[in-house]
Amino acid sequence: MKFRVLLLLMFMLMFVLFAFLQLNDPDPVIWVPVYLSAAVLCFLAYKRKLFRWVYALAFLGYAIAAFLLWPPVYQGIFFDMSRSPAIEEARESLGLTICALVMVYCYILEWRFRA
Repeated sequence: MKFRVLLLLMFMLMFVLFAFLQLNDPDPVIWVPVYLSAAVLCFLAYKRKLFRWVYALAFLGYAIAAFLLWPPVYQGIFFDMSRSPAIEEARESLGLTICALVMVYCYILEWRFRA
């Protein structure tokens, strides 16, 4: 199995896991579809079923949401387990950034395939 395939399947499983972990979040109605849509896009990149513009549009959506969600005061994301709104927003923004970066990877794969 090619590295490209393994990486896409790993991203897909990672996003499914992220969606599952969001079921315990205060607002799973927002975050479960966000991560499941990223998982579906990774699966479709694996199957080569979409065009580049879909990944570009997804990247823009994830990147803009990550930028808008970033808290004005950064308080960390890793060690403090409190439910501070700034920490929660930073973690959510980081998840959206991961989604955006994976969409760039999917775009590049599709570009190389179609070129």
